[in-house]
Amino acid sequence: MNQKKGKFEYISNFLLTNDNFILTAHETPDGDAIGSESAMYCALKAIGKNVIVINADLMAEKYTFLDYNNIFKVLDESSILPEDIGKYTLIILDTSDVDNIGQVKDIILSKTKNHLIIDHHESKENTEENILIISEASSTCEILYQLFDYSNIEINFNIAQALFVGIVYDTGSFIYPKTSAKTFSIAHKLVEKGVIPNNIYGRIYESNSVSALQLQSKVSASLKLYYNQHVAVQIMLKETIKECNALYEEADAIINIPLKSKRIKVSVFFKENTEGILRCSMRSKGNIDVAEIAQFFNGGGHKTAAGFKSKYPLDEIMVKVLKMLEVYFI
Repeated sequence: MNQKKGKFEYISNFLLTNDNFILTAHETPDGDAIGSESAMYCALKAIGKNVIVINADLMAEKYTFLDYNNIFKVLDESSILPEDIGKYTLIILDTSDVDNIGQVKDIILSKTKNHLIIDHHESKENTEENILIISEASSTCEILYQLFDYSNIEINFNIAQALFVGIVYDTGSFIYPKTSAKTFSIAHKLVEKGVIPNNIYGRIYESNSVSALQLQSKVSASLKLYYNQHVAVQIMLKETIKECNALYEEADAIINIPLKSKRIKVSVFFKENTEGILRCSMRSKGNIDVAEIAQFFNGGGHKTAAGFKSKYPLDEIMVKVLKMLEVYFI
């Protein structure tokens, strides 16, 4: 039995033989995180389990159509936790770094009886049975499809729709490097379940507010180019969000805009949330490994898509990131 199959068997058996679960994902959850949580919730409820979804941050409004029964909660007070939390398992989706689940780590992780991790980001090789990481998968939702299929859990329309959202988001509509024949095969099967691709695209990419459009305009105006115009840097300050009356979550696609230029090889986006917490998102083309940079700053991601939370002020971290990119352009 290979290691991957062994982990599928362990996690499948765990899900079937345990009854109480709390689902969470990384801070500022994106389409793959929300899709994974929604799909896992529906799958576990379908086999009679007690399930709660708790994140450190709100989801973007465009994903609320996946919140089928108002299941998504934000951890702002311990009163939303079950009294018998010690009987629950925490399932961490779309990140393998427990430091990336925000206050869920401090308030929930230590109180649950154990935890599982299901993720597709590059990570150090692990042998723990409770950690399922398939780094070649396009998305966590792609892994969940395989897990549900292995576990003989029926994929109904709600599960299929949630999985399709995660796959579409994390493949950039089937164009990112990890998009494979298996990805298309799974997407095909989800469409056969009734998912309408055009509707999902509209929900994800054509549902932002006018405020989000104004925010995009302001951020685009901050664009600066480095290394003979191969590296684009954009900045979003908390004041900009407030000025546009926008939401932090509505800026998630801005990072991709510079890469539409043939000349741009790396897009770097420094962004503050409304509390002033600074994050750096990076996207790249070709052989430029931005995950290596993110991991240096205790972040993570893929070779061509990664990010981290900065402990340095903006001017310092910008210099550090640009210095680390220098090796690709000298």
